[in-house]
Amino acid sequence: MVKDVSMIVSWNGSLEDAEGLKVSAFDSMLLRGEGVFETVLVEDGEPCLWEGHWGRLQAGVRMLGFALPTEEFLRRQISEVLTANSLSEARVRLTVGANVLVTAEPLGQWPELVKAVTSRFAVNELSPLMGVKCTSYAENMWVLRHAEMEEAIRPNSQGELCEGCLSNVFFVKGERIYTPSLDSGCLPGVMRAEVMRLTTVQEGRWTMEFLGEVDEVWVSNSIRKLRRVCELDGRALNADGGFFTDVLAQL
Repeated sequence: MVKDVSMIVSWNGSLEDAEGLKVSAFDSMLLRGEGVFETVLVEDGEPCLWEGHWGRLQAGVRMLGFALPTEEFLRRQISEVLTANSLSEARVRLTVGANVLVTAEPLGQWPELVKAVTSRFAVNELSPLMGVKCTSYAENMWVLRHAEMEEAIRPNSQGELCEGCLSNVFFVKGERIYTPSLDSGCLPGVMRAEVMRLTTVQEGRWTMEFLGEVDEVWVSNSIRKLRRVCELDGRALNADGGFFTDVLAQL
């Protein structure tokens, strides 16, 4: 999506024009990607699944050793940025490092069905930052561009099913829904947690090859919610499963 350069953002609590924002050349987030971020869906002016985002943000900021802004401060900045940009439905990004940036953009249009591939580029489940949503997202974006598909599902270093570049992964086999456990190295997704709250999901660890035997594959993130994968590595997948419809209706 092409961003509107006239958008107003919050920089350390001050509303600024996005195009004219000044950032220090020595900012650690700019130089080394040292920061964490959350991408929050806003509907009817309210952040969705806020408690999940706030909890993960707290854990990530503390892990990297930055000062944690208060919840009240962040909620106020979200409200001010939405108002300044006349948005009630939006994609809000909270970025916290040495500085705090809050941005809001209009929601894009996402396809209901997703085509995906499996990737050979592994997630490091042994990283000390496993589970932290870091701003250093270049690897994820490179893998996705290399895949030339809407999503690329990655293994961990053991060759086990882990996550997509932009999403968590669920799959259906027989009468059960499954998802990789967090110790596989996948991000503790906020929408992942919501899906698991709404329905019974079995966590575990499986090789990537197991995806060739499943009936359905879903991908989830906070903005797109839950999307069905209609094609994986060129193989058509079930597009009529009742599990997906039942869960999606509750989100």
